[in-house]
Parts: sequence; C-alpha cells; structure tokens
Amino acid sequence: MTMAESPAHRFGQMIGDIFERTIIRYCQSIADEYDMYLDYKHPRPARNNQKDVKWTDMNGNIHKLDIVIEEGGSETKTGAPRAFIEMAWRRYTKYSKNKAQEISAAIKPLVSRYSEHAPFYGAVLAGEFTENSLNQMRTEGFKLLYFSINAVGEAFGSQGIDAHWDEGTSEEELINRIEQLEALTETQLQQIGDYLINNNAENWKTFSTYIRNALKRTLESIAVISLFGDSKVFCNIQDACAYISNEENEVTFTKDSFYRYEIVVKYSNGDKIDMQFRERQAAIASLSRLK
Repeated sequence: MTMAESPAHRFGQMIGDIFERTIIRYCQSIADEYDMYLDYKHPRPARNNQKDVKWTDMNGNIHKLDIVIEEGGSETKTGAPRAFIEMAWRRYTKYSKNKAQEISAAIKPLVSRYSEHAPFYGAVLAGEFTENSLNQMRTEGFKLLYFSINAVGEAFGSQGIDAHWDEGTSEEELINRIEQLEALTETQLQQIGDYLINNNAENWKTFSTYIRNALKRTLESIAVISLFGDSKVFCNIQDACAYISNEENEVTFTKDSFYRYEIVVKYSNGDKIDMQFRERQAAIASLSRLK
C-alpha cells in the first residue's frame, strides 16, 4: 500500500481483484470448451507483450477491455472477437451509473465494428449498482450477471473476512482486514470466488448459457436480396405516395439498374447479422469470414 493510498481504497481494490480473477477463471473454462482463446490483462506477444487488452473501433478509437474471447486466437495471433465481457465492482451506488455508461461506450462501438461476427457482449457486475443503471445496460442489449453487495459479503465471510465497510469504518480496522486478506493462500482466495459462483449458481448458469450459445451457434440461413432501381428522394409524404402509386414507375430489372445487396444471416441462438453491399466482391469477402 502506497503512502497516498487509503486503506479503504486498497481494501476495495483487493476485493475487486479477487472478483475479476474469479470471473476470468470461470470464463476461461468456457472458452476452453469451444477451443477458443480468452484474452485478459496480461503480457501477450500478439500485442508486443503489452498488458492491456485493446481493440479499435471503426473510427480509430481505442478501447480497453477486460475479457475478449477470440476464435482462432492464441498468445501470438489475434483472432476474431466472439465475446466481449466487462467486469466492474463498486462499493457505492453513486458511481454505478457512470460505470454503466463507461462500459457501454467501450463495448457498443466494437460490436458495431465487428458486426460480421455478431459478438456476444455482456457485463459481470458486483457490489452496489442501481436498478436504473442495470436496466440501462439491458436495454442496450447487454447480458448481465449481477452479484449484490450481500453476495460479495457472504463470499468473503466464508473465509472469515468482513467485506463491508463505510465512512465510519476506522483505518485501523481496514488495515487489519487487508492483512487478513494478504495472509490467505491462493487456494483460499479461489475458494472465495468459488463460493460467490456456487452460492449464485442459477444466475451464473443463465449468464454462462448465453455465452455458450453464442460460441457454439450454427448458421441457420442466409437471405440475399438484390435491389434494383434508382432511389428517389421526396420532400413530403404525398409526393412519395404518388410516386409509388404510379404504375409507370414499376422497376425494370436490368444489370445497369442494380442498387445493392441486402444480406440477412441468422444463427441457431437467435443472433442475426444485417449487411448491405454495393460491390459484389465486398459481399463475398464478408460472407467468407462468417462462421
């Protein structure tokens, strides 16, 4: 603990680290089931041994992430993103909305950038999060796994650690708890994580099933729609309706009047990819990358 670091901050950080290591460990087992690579913060040769997990959106913005499951990835090769999973632990609700917005700002641009892979995106949250912040993420399509502050307290309590504190908790008491945590073996630390998962088994099962369904999905159908004709732009509804009503404006399908391809790909787990292309080769290239 540095001189400038408060015991409360250090204790909260230690709880968060144990929580994150637990989720990485359990997600790793899922990635292994489907022979996929799980990336998390660690030195990786594929990114010149840099620790941070970073992906770039279509506008060139770089986003730091917690967990990415890659198809075809390895320590030395970056694969196709099949799942983005963020983690967050918060002791107080006053920060929960900002964190929800931060996660959304990091993930949604990447989901758009890699839409041809229709990646799973979710968040594992623990501690104090308001229902509004959770609902905000759900409405944006996130799959959530949420551990309440009580669930976290019970997990640490299984190893004799009191994980609850507030502004009235003395620094002496917090330092004592830090020392208790530091004295635990790696096995005991893992047991805290196992307790958290096992004591919330139904919630974990639901979340992990979403991940598995995304990773094992199979392609069900590809609809290719060829659109012909010149587009017309109108300034009011009446003129648009009049144009459509005029039978003389029926489209004649010719090679020169081709407009674009619209492609809809559907998967077994309900995922859907919508794509539009003006160029034939671009459509073929994108379809060839699908799994």
